[in-house]
Amino acid sequence: MKLLVFAGLLLAVSIRPVAAQQRLNGKILDAATGQPVPYASVAVLNTTAGTTSNAEGEFELKASLPGRLVISELGHRRDTVAVAAATATPLLVRLQPAAVALPEVTTGSYLNELIAQAYRQLRKTYPQKQYGQAFYRQVTRLEGDATEVQEMVWDAASSCAGVEGTALAQARFAKKKALLSFNNFSVYTKQYVVYNPADDSTQKSLIGLHSDQYLRLKLLGVTQSGPQELVEIGFESKAESTTRRARGSMVIDQATHQLLRLRLETTGLKTKSNNPMFKFKDEVVQLEWVFQPQPGGAATLDHLKVDYTTNLGRVMKPDLPIHVASFAYFYNGRPTPKADITYAPAKGGEVDLATIKKTTYDPAFWQNNAVVKRTPLEEQVMKSFEQKGAFGTMLTP
Repeated sequence: MKLLVFAGLLLAVSIRPVAAQQRLNGKILDAATGQPVPYASVAVLNTTAGTTSNAEGEFELKASLPGRLVISELGHRRDTVAVAAATATPLLVRLQPAAVALPEVTTGSYLNELIAQAYRQLRKTYPQKQYGQAFYRQVTRLEGDATEVQEMVWDAASSCAGVEGTALAQARFAKKKALLSFNNFSVYTKQYVVYNPADDSTQKSLIGLHSDQYLRLKLLGVTQSGPQELVEIGFESKAESTTRRARGSMVIDQATHQLLRLRLETTGLKTKSNNPMFKFKDEVVQLEWVFQPQPGGAATLDHLKVDYTTNLGRVMKPDLPIHVASFAYFYNGRPTPKADITYAPAKGGEVDLATIKKTTYDPAFWQNNAVVKRTPLEEQVMKSFEQKGAFGTMLTP
């Protein structure tokens, strides 16, 4: 929205300068350690423009300058930075770590009630969907060596619970000849949500009305982030066994009851192989949903990470360590869907690579995409594929 302000007396006229759209680059560091702050929110004050820093704390944003940036991350104090204009040198932002307080006395009933309030908030705001784009990257490593990279851009529907549906817009991949690959790893991102409206209050969901009946709860701390008071609760399943367990943490805004982060580690999600000689051992899946708070509405999905580790057992051979990691970042959200897009829910039987190969590769799209540019592939992964000549025309440096 443009606001024109005119002030004049007789022949004297004062005109407010118009802010110009500029591309701003920056990096966010922890003020105490000097380490990058990944996945921090970067928003332009009083506008809808914004982005998220990448794994190295770097961000790129097109904004009207001069302006003020609001930088926030759950583990750090929110900061506001005035920016006059973009420069050749990246903007450096140092965030102060948020002070963590541990109340002397906190009963389990308080934690359970806070989770119940978060459940009610999810139930209330779940119908409020966001429709935008998502950038997805998946890297598979066998014995530490990257063997496959998949990148997809989706038209995505999301909610305060997670991903609701996607439509593939663009995709590319790089692949080496390897012992195995994963057909549909993206299902972890597209299918699993933190709240299911089909469940009633008796279901053993992580976020529910009676979580303390099947979860051991522990207060990990309370942090002050600007006007927000954020409560972090650790949890672990009571009915634990060597084959199925769940543990993690959740961050809930004490005032709004919005769930802002959920980290889950579980051994309950199993992988199947079409090779009967393969046996997956010590499987662990870690999922992390991060949401951006929205005053008076539903928290919006910002990004979702999935990390899978296992050891592949083979006959007469040593176990093979496997690591698959994916990251999905959601952007350009709006409250109404595109009329020509069908946002399909995840379904079984899909093969990600086969779907990617059906798309028409558009080099210009990838070269000019700001989200892809600010999320560069790790240098060691790039070199690994270059040495094997595995990029072809689908995924290039």
